[in-house]
Amino acid sequence: MFKYFSVSSVLIVALLWVILEFVSYSQSLAGGSDNMFGNFFIIDSISVYLMILVVLLGVYSQLFFFGSLSLLTRLFLFLSLICSFLCYCVNHSILFWCFYELSMLPLLYLVFSESPYSERFLAGWYFACYLLITSLPLLLILLYMSVIEGSFFFNSWCCVDFSFWVFVVVCFIFFTKVPFFPFHTWLPIVHAEATSIVSIFLSGYIMKLGILGVYRCSSCLLNCDFMLYLFFCCLAGVLFLVVANGELDGKRWLAFLSLAHIVVPFLAFFISSWESVSLSFFYCLGHGLSAGIIFGLLWYFYELTNSRNWLLLKSGVSGSVVLVILVVSLLSVCSFPPTIQFFCEVGLVSLSGGVLIYILFWCFYLFFGGLVPLILCGHLLLRVESIETCENSMFNYLNFLFILCVWCYIGFMFF
Repeated sequence: MFKYFSVSSVLIVALLWVILEFVSYSQSLAGGSDNMFGNFFIIDSISVYLMILVVLLGVYSQLFFFGSLSLLTRLFLFLSLICSFLCYCVNHSILFWCFYELSMLPLLYLVFSESPYSERFLAGWYFACYLLITSLPLLLILLYMSVIEGSFFFNSWCCVDFSFWVFVVVCFIFFTKVPFFPFHTWLPIVHAEATSIVSIFLSGYIMKLGILGVYRCSSCLLNCDFMLYLFFCCLAGVLFLVVANGELDGKRWLAFLSLAHIVVPFLAFFISSWESVSLSFFYCLGHGLSAGIIFGLLWYFYELTNSRNWLLLKSGVSGSVVLVILVVSLLSVCSFPPTIQFFCEVGLVSLSGGVLIYILFWCFYLFFGGLVPLILCGHLLLRVESIETCENSMFNYLNFLFILCVWCYIGFMFF
């Protein structure tokens, strides 16, 4: 027990120091950005939150699940982490494409090779189709835009010499990778068939790559021209919350919640100014942490009960420690204060003004987004009969959940 809390404390303090260095460095940058390595990489208030997310999920998962993962799996996960980290801060359009694709290909391989579920090939082909079919068009469009602009660096683009439809195509390519409605069908299928560690990475930081791509390449299009599509995304987001309430499979349940939550940073592009757009990516940091927490929780219960069915998982609630972690984890999904998502949503609601579509979305989203996890939490707490037991092999899972919960709930204090 002493070792458990000692390791937790050391890791929290160590990563806190690293993250504070990131934040203090980004805040000291003139104009919010700093060019490095011949303008190829850039660190700004946008990229720093996403890089922190990769560091938190990557370091903790690799440390605590070291014994649960094969060497090949760890290598592929490490490759995905490194490429994602570089993709978040790269300023070169072609390198951005390379790192973007390389961050997802290792996870695609792990879906095919490591998943123990019978439908993994169907899920893998869904994932591969959305990934590979849009890969070459994205490369060609980025080359075209770079040639027209006379530069391969994003910070040199003026975005005034392109046809409206070029931006539309770029946006929808990234929409398939987030994914937004109506390209969302692959995400619940892939989550249901992938291993838990792949789901943690996929929902934790891969979804945010698409958000970053929209911002880097076509943010100038996110205005009244896209309001109709925003309306359908908001409507679909609320419907995803309703659909999630009927899901018994824990991973599909969280996949539908993620499809609803990812609409929030997209909406933030429309209601934020250039000074406050980083709020969208701060929300992505909070969402990535909460998604990692719930997938880690499902992994823990799967090891105990051999089931992902919410009706059966309560048999794995063994004692007060697990009970507290269960409640805290589920509350993080519904943006319970003082989570990062709570403060981001408060800020975005205040920026929404009196626009009817925004107000209606927030009313339904906040109601169902809080109600669905609370209903599940109430079910899991109802008539729980358990004894205070915990195997030593399970401490790694509890350690992982504990540390991510700490960052999710107190992370707002450091940014």
